Amino acid sequence: MKSNQILIITFFLFLTLISCSKKVVTGKYRTNFNSYGMFSKTLTLECNGNAILNFQGDMQNNNSFGTWKTEKDTLIIFFDSIKNQNNKFRGELKFVVKRNKLENMPFPKSKYKEMVKYVKRTENDTLKIPSYRKLNKMTTQGLKNFQGETGKQYFKKIEYIECK
Repeated sequence: MKSNQILIITFFLFLTLISCSKKVVTGKYRTNFNSYGMFSKTLTLECNGNAILNFQGDMQNNNSFGTWKTEKDTLIIFFDSIKNQNNKFRGELKFVVKRNKLENMPFPKSKYKEMVKYVKRTENDTLKIPSYRKLNKMTTQGLKNFQGETGKQYFKKIEYIECK
């Protein structure tokens, strides 16, 4: 009886440690499918905080250099267009970290409420806004693949980088 209690307590302590552990995001990621059958992105997150986002396809091959940090379960990448003027990507990109995937951030609920408030004004009676769920799906939905099907595009970890 006592050994069962110790086993249960140990199990819950183990679960607590796993859930509180910091997510390891360093590594190399690639989009889960090529947009329009030819455009892909590869993201490398280095241990020193540097990020390289490579965009390839249709006679293009561009590296954008930036820095990254994490806040809770959010990965934030900042591309400095002054320092690296050849960057295709500029400003900030945010992703939700889920296991070995980086998913696009959902559309902010606060911005949706602002849009609804704006549309409800009397001078904007012709504008129609979809539900939050539908709008969020439209903004996080990826582009079409080579078969013309639209799917949720995300970055999938393909290589681990061990930090020392």
